[in-house]
Amino acid sequence: MQRLTTLTIQYYRSLLLYNITFTFLCIVLVGFGAGINLVSIFFSKIIGFLSATGLHYYSSANTYFYYRNAGITIRRLYFYAFLVDLAAFILIALLINLCSRLF
Repeated sequence: MQRLTTLTIQYYRSLLLYNITFTFLCIVLVGFGAGINLVSIFFSKIIGFLSATGLHYYSSANTYFYYRNAGITIRRLYFYAFLVDLAAFILIALLINLCSRLF
């Protein structure tokens, strides 16, 4: 299990800049623009994650052999990376919501 966690974090690290940027854009543009609608924010976040994953897949397809040789399937890697991204999204959304209520 620790190897799976390490490989997932290693994969997600390559997507981190894209996903954090898209998370802030989702929360600011969708969340503050039309009121807080969690369904549209979550849908936008899924689109952003799929876009970042597609960009990474297109630009560095040779790295996927490393994960396959390590014994993890690509779908499982995507799923666990999405869970990590979702946790980061929830944390950032809670922090922004808390800061907006305080100030």
